[in-house]
Amino acid sequence: MGEPYGRIAARIRNARFTAVANRDARIAERTARLLGAEIWTDGYKELLAGHSAAFDAVLIHSTNRSHELHCRSAAQAGKHILVESPLCLSSEAARSVLDECGRSGVRLMVGQVARFWPSLHTVKESLDAGRLGQPGLLRIHRWESLPSRSSSELSHRAESDGGTLCELIREIDLACWLFGHRPTDVYAVGRRQPHTQLDDWDYVQLHLGFPEGGMALVDYSRTLPSGDGYYSLSMLGSAGAAYADDHHNMQLLFGVGHPSALLTGQGDKPLLSQLQEFIHAVEENREPPISGTDGLAAIQVSEAAAESIASGHVMRQAGARYEQVEPKGEAVTVTSNDE
Repeated sequence: MGEPYGRIAARIRNARFTAVANRDARIAERTARLLGAEIWTDGYKELLAGHSAAFDAVLIHSTNRSHELHCRSAAQAGKHILVESPLCLSSEAARSVLDECGRSGVRLMVGQVARFWPSLHTVKESLDAGRLGQPGLLRIHRWESLPSRSSSELSHRAESDGGTLCELIREIDLACWLFGHRPTDVYAVGRRQPHTQLDDWDYVQLHLGFPEGGMALVDYSRTLPSGDGYYSLSMLGSAGAAYADDHHNMQLLFGVGHPSALLTGQGDKPLLSQLQEFIHAVEENREPPISGTDGLAAIQVSEAAAESIASGHVMRQAGARYEQVEPKGEAVTVTSNDE
């Protein structure tokens, strides 16, 4: 994580990096020097216990499985938290983090840098300004390749980071953000390549139904040949449409007449904007733009998608939970991690 933040460290307003913890002391020292921090240690507990006076907030960039413990420890130490998405690997764990932050009176923001991509911000801005009308159909393509590692290393990574459906929490959050709601209906299909040695999905297609008739379709593949991946997003509304991709950073806006094209670069600005928003939220004692509640909602939808793949049924929202819907339309309650 050090290099991207090192490039923006000098541009951060009203805050600075003061301490770094990494279980590898050499990495901790190298990262601290890159960020301009005076303190480094090979223990997170030691950082919170021995150097607490040196900082007011923590940026957590660890394995997904470690997020719950690291967030709870930071909250108990009275530190505001910016944690990389996903918030946790289960809704039960996410709720425990939210409860701990509430008891400790600290702010919690989930790092979802895609919300700050200029390309997607252009789409969101057009939607909020009413230029696209009522959001109707969102389509997201995310195609990537697996890292060149052994099967055992990839299996370990899937175990520590949550696997394919956990990866799709980013797209779920984007869909909820663009529609302004969590989905009422969730349906997903997953497939594996015949020769795969990993107990995880190589392909996933996710269908989300939203209030007022909107829907999102997300298709994911991790079987591209080694090299660059592909990401695109399109939103069709009642009065126009917008398209964004990650290859040429070209956003197309369709309305009356010919489409217009906007060229935007990603660069380091999204990361800086996200960090600055967190700092402002702490300074102003307000809810961050991507709250813990947002993070929890995305996890709950991901869990519903996993249940849908396993059961072959649509999952329908019932309060804060999702229930199976039988073909005849009768809802069947299932046990979930949210209880």
